[in-house]
Amino acid sequence: MEPLAGVRIIEVTTNAAGPMATGMLADQGADVIRLETRGMGDPSRHVGGSRDGVTAYNAYMNRNKRSMAVDLKHPDLREPLLELIRTADVFVQNSRPGALDRYGYGFDDLHAVHPDLIYVSISGFGANGPASHQRVYDPVIQCVSGCAAAQGEDGKPALMKTIVSDKVAALTAAQAISAALFARARGSAGGHHVELSMLDASLAFLWPEVYWNASFDPGEAFVAKPLISDFYRVLESADGYVTLVVVGDGEFQAACEQLEIDAPLSDPRFRTLSDRFANFDALCSAFEQATRRLSSDEIVRRMDGAGVPCAKTNRLEDVFEDPRVMHNGSIIAYDHPQGGRLRQARPPAIFAGKPNGVRRPAPALGEHTDELLAEAGCSAERIAALRTAGAID
Repeated sequence: MEPLAGVRIIEVTTNAAGPMATGMLADQGADVIRLETRGMGDPSRHVGGSRDGVTAYNAYMNRNKRSMAVDLKHPDLREPLLELIRTADVFVQNSRPGALDRYGYGFDDLHAVHPDLIYVSISGFGANGPASHQRVYDPVIQCVSGCAAAQGEDGKPALMKTIVSDKVAALTAAQAISAALFARARGSAGGHHVELSMLDASLAFLWPEVYWNASFDPGEAFVAKPLISDFYRVLESADGYVTLVVVGDGEFQAACEQLEIDAPLSDPRFRTLSDRFANFDALCSAFEQATRRLSSDEIVRRMDGAGVPCAKTNRLEDVFEDPRVMHNGSIIAYDHPQGGRLRQARPPAIFAGKPNGVRRPAPALGEHTDELLAEAGCSAERIAALRTAGAID
């Protein structure tokens, strides 16, 4: 089942937050059309592991889409592009605020010719304000939002080793687009402007637990608690690493029994959950002295039998053979016409009992330019003239 079949999305996006958002919707059946800069395309086409000119990064973000290679500034292209945009339900852009307005593709411009269009703007810090002009990449938002502070230890911040702020913005945008489409279909809203920033999306993502000590008015008394991140640890085993999540008293007792250590059970530092949190470093040290004597598989077997949440820490190459991943069919493989055999995570949401797959691989730059201009009513002669004029590739 493809719940968004029949929905058309046109995007002018680059890198991650925008393409990943529309990529989720493409995986769910939407017809997503990428307007890329002629001659160079999205920079993500040149990032990461590659084969025969195809990068895995771009191939995942932009599968199930079509691509046009265009010069948005070219006046000859404006009329046919507006005709194409009139067929769309959603227009998504993540340029710096004001950039597309200068070319005549801002919200007011497109709303004037297509009042029912849902126009989505994704920015770093917002549409206006002291930092709206700044170029932004993921690490910048991690540092501003407090994400890096939450990951750090001993007062030194640390960046998450993934583009988490980009991905959170993408998830937020995809959900917002779905909500806007639903509101329009229900008749409670028509075409309108949806705006979100990476900063706001990251703050909302972090808030429940990272900011739980900042949620109360500082002028009023409240009970501060250590952050959850303080209790995220991996323990060394005889052949790798594991993690144990010991919260309840029963889990704590069972973990000690399975690790065959009695001292923590009688240690007053670990009597209650609050005690264990207050002395977490000492508890981890006691646990790790025991886990180092056992293999990761043996620790997991013992903990699973005793009902203690536990996992072996997979290396990246181990994930493909993990029985849970294999059982779920979480990773799919298919042939790309240029890049060869690809492995990717499948679309995670399952509709009507059947996972969605890949309808089409990520397109080559401008692969569908002629096809889409023809859909917009351009004749072959006009398409050739646009190419001669340098408006398209």
